[in-house]
Amino acid sequence: MRKFAKKRVLSVIAGMMVLSCILYVRDNTGTGYLPSPLPVRTTGAPRLFTTDKESTSLFRQFSGLFNRSLPCNTTNTCRPKAHTKVILLTYMRSGSTFTGDILSKHPDVFYFFEPLHFLVQETHTVFDYLRKRKLISGYSFKRYLIRRVMSALLNCDFEEMDIGTLSQFHLRNSRTTKSFSDCLQDKPGIFGLLHCLPELYKACLNAKVILTKTIALNMKIAREIISRDSKVRVIHLVRDPRATIWSEGRYSYYKWKDFWTFVGTFCKNLLDDLQVIDRIKKRVPKRAHVVLYENLAEHPLNISQKLYDVLKLPLTPSVYDHVVNITMRGHEENCSMCISKADSARASQEWRLHLAYDKVKFIDEECQQVYEYLGYKPVESKAVYTNLSIPLHTWPII
Repeated sequence: MRKFAKKRVLSVIAGMMVLSCILYVRDNTGTGYLPSPLPVRTTGAPRLFTTDKESTSLFRQFSGLFNRSLPCNTTNTCRPKAHTKVILLTYMRSGSTFTGDILSKHPDVFYFFEPLHFLVQETHTVFDYLRKRKLISGYSFKRYLIRRVMSALLNCDFEEMDIGTLSQFHLRNSRTTKSFSDCLQDKPGIFGLLHCLPELYKACLNAKVILTKTIALNMKIAREIISRDSKVRVIHLVRDPRATIWSEGRYSYYKWKDFWTFVGTFCKNLLDDLQVIDRIKKRVPKRAHVVLYENLAEHPLNISQKLYDVLKLPLTPSVYDHVVNITMRGHEENCSMCISKADSARASQEWRLHLAYDKVKFIDEECQQVYEYLGYKPVESKAVYTNLSIPLHTWPII
């Protein structure tokens, strides 16, 4: 009887210890104890608010459970081996997945696909990190977070990236991050993240080139990043605005009834980016490059070689074969979402058979200054517009 009572007491004590542990973890990692949101200001610089647990590292608390350690923390600064860091800055439906696929095929490239997707989708101001939880308020807090994420990524310092970004589904879209994403699928939650993260560090720290592709970054922020890191280069990938705008409407990025206002906004934002990168090129010409998607589609091997020159890597035989396969031996059918094409040059002009002529003329008027920067030509007539053998562009130098 006495032994039975002793076992019950031990069971109760063990249960209380487990409950305390669960509550402690929830208090540090869950959403049930988020601090009350503060009103977002409309003026002034961003302010940072943190809980009193800011100085406590979750990894240090629980790393013993995994017998692992992160190579980067508050006492050990990350030192990636990369000699070049490249931002592929572009827009939705502009050939960025195709271009990123070519650039990421080299085994010495670490490729992070759309690192800003989570941040631009979220509207709340509470963000969880491995070391802290932050409540950020202010009209420009997203700009601050974007700079922070990009800087952390380009330095392989993933402990400085928010947990949402480290868990997003886009991690599946890169050879170098897919194994980390698969690991998270098997081991979800904060403990899974702590278990899998060393794998991501290893891939990034050992790469010769760190590459990221994003449609959520403007050139002004890219210029700030370039000014702070001499290894960073930016490739500005641009597609014919008429093709991009048609494709974005086709996949419901905007509603067709909003076409006329969307065109004005798109052309203005693109012009702003072009003006900024023009100033960057004048100051540091070897670190800023403008590439037309149509140029890459029509001359894939030549432009791929120039892009690899930006990466400061050789165009290896395996990469050469891959470029040939996805631009000349791919899908015969009209597969707009496929990277691989049987004729990439023809596929890049397919939009000319679908976008209404009156809308083309409107884009020509709104994007006139953009055309002057990039060498695109306004259409002279409907006959010229639908004749795919007549080019609507000239080729700028990369």
